[in-house]
Amino acid sequence: MSLTERLPARTTRSRNAVRPFEQLALELGPERPRWTFSRLVVRSPHQRRIVERLEFVRRFFPELEAATVHVGLAQKRGVLGWGSMDPERPGIWVRPRRLAYFTIAHEMTHLLQARGLVPQGERSCDLWALARSPLVIDGWPGYLEMPRALRARREVDFDAATFLHRAAIAAIAGRASGRRRYLTDFERAVADAYGSGPSPRARGNAR
Repeated sequence: MSLTERLPARTTRSRNAVRPFEQLALELGPERPRWTFSRLVVRSPHQRRIVERLEFVRRFFPELEAATVHVGLAQKRGVLGWGSMDPERPGIWVRPRRLAYFTIAHEMTHLLQARGLVPQGERSCDLWALARSPLVIDGWPGYLEMPRALRARREVDFDAATFLHRAAIAAIAGRASGRRRYLTDFERAVADAYGSGPSPRARGNAR
């Protein structure tokens, strides 16, 4: 008996036939939480508002997508926000009754500074926060010099927010091309656009 007569089933099967692999299910464990909250936040009547504002701003910070950010309440008088500079323990502290989107953006930018993604310093923190989106600019930066004509306004309208956002992007691009005085470039651009002298920087409002 020939080999082909003894093994008809094997010789009739195409050598190029593809056998589908069984689908594998991998257990990767539970997803990491996006936030953890201090007891003061959990007990706060403003918790829902805090979370809504945090979630809105966080969408503009994809670098923090995989991080669990701890949230507490800033209790030191005169401080609107605080951001951790420990890259292993990201956290921000906010004041619920004076919680602007821009304050949150500023503090989240501190978390990027802790990871070496943004240059150090409060003025740089303001600039990179402004560059995120006009939608998070609902308050004036506290460390960059701004014309009195702007700080005199009670609210930031969308035109002003858009201008600040674009000017911040331009300044950051200037830094990338070698401009060392890019922060001053931003401040001059805003002063030229809105006139009048700069107002004193509101230092201490956010950290």
